Amino acid sequence: MIKTSNRSDITPFYAIEIFEEGQVYKRKNGLVKNLALGEPSANLPNELLENLKNKILKEKFSYTESLGISSLRKKICDHYKLNYKINISIENVAVTAGASAGIFMSLLCSFDKGNSIAISRPGYPAYKNIVKALDMKVYYIDTSKEDNFQLTVDLVKSLPANINGLIVSSPSNPCGTIINNHDMKEIIEVCKSKKIKVISDEIYHKVEYQKEKLTTAFKIDNEVLVINSFSKYFLMTGYRLGWILGDKDFIDKIRNIAMNFYLSPSSISQYVAEHVFNYYDYFDNVVLSYLDNRNYLINGLKKLGLTDFVIPKGAFYLYVDISKLKKNSYYLCKKMVQDIGVTLAPGIDFDNNNGKNYVRLSYACHKKEIADSINLIKEWI
Repeated sequence: MIKTSNRSDITPFYAIEIFEEGQVYKRKNGLVKNLALGEPSANLPNELLENLKNKILKEKFSYTESLGISSLRKKICDHYKLNYKINISIENVAVTAGASAGIFMSLLCSFDKGNSIAISRPGYPAYKNIVKALDMKVYYIDTSKEDNFQLTVDLVKSLPANINGLIVSSPSNPCGTIINNHDMKEIIEVCKSKKIKVISDEIYHKVEYQKEKLTTAFKIDNEVLVINSFSKYFLMTGYRLGWILGDKDFIDKIRNIAMNFYLSPSSISQYVAEHVFNYYDYFDNVVLSYLDNRNYLINGLKKLGLTDFVIPKGAFYLYVDISKLKKNSYYLCKKMVQDIGVTLAPGIDFDNNNGKNYVRLSYACHKKEIADSINLIKEWI
């Protein structure tokens, strides 16, 4: 057997395991209801897909610049000017092969072996696994339902002196909760005073339901690193494309890593991404459908007696306490998909302490899929 490194000993993404179980159920039974993954069911606008088809037939897609094509980086700058009223240069932008690669490279560029990185719990599982794989130390900040499972200024103030970095996520995964702009500014100021480098994961920006729209952390302080993605608001999950905002010196370092890591982001994906900025109205209407789905799912869960959750103000997830049904969410999710073909994400993905009491449900699918899932679960329990 090939000997593997200690740093490669990371936990799987259990939501993917459940999803794969769902594919087994689908092969046997022909249908599965997927509420496990953060996968929008809506596709890109037909006009854009037709343009892409014609482009593929007429032209060869080749390597691009390691930081992404200049015209796409310029469009990302325009996106920030339009939506956040901030002027940034393409020198501040790196297009990446997905937001996950952006997180990986940002941590690699910013910190050294043995550094301590603070992340909130519950939180996105890739954070802790990437930190561990880079031989850094994870420091968990346990959040509470009373604080909407989100970071607070006081929690950040209480961080010990040995913390080198903090990953902030708003709207968050798995809870869809937000840090308002006033508190985000205070959190960044506290971190600056404590010499803590901040990485702001903003991949669910613009998938928001409150009146006051979130600003980017880069507008508050341009020494903050921002991670964003074309996957969620722009519906480009399978295209694997994201971006980083940082100062010029940092982006130059990212360039060197990217060209050795994956040469360049996908040229096909970049072509599509250049054009999605023409369709804000289309994507905003998709977000409105998520809000409708959220309310429909909440009402459905209440009818099942599941009422212990925080109402999300962004993203497209509900993080639900299921302890009255079963004491281990992983086994509940596994049994559910095997019995009725409904996939949910077990909370142990997001919280290795209390996640056994929770599941995450995605409502980025069609409303009918939610309705069918609720009916199946009702009969099953």
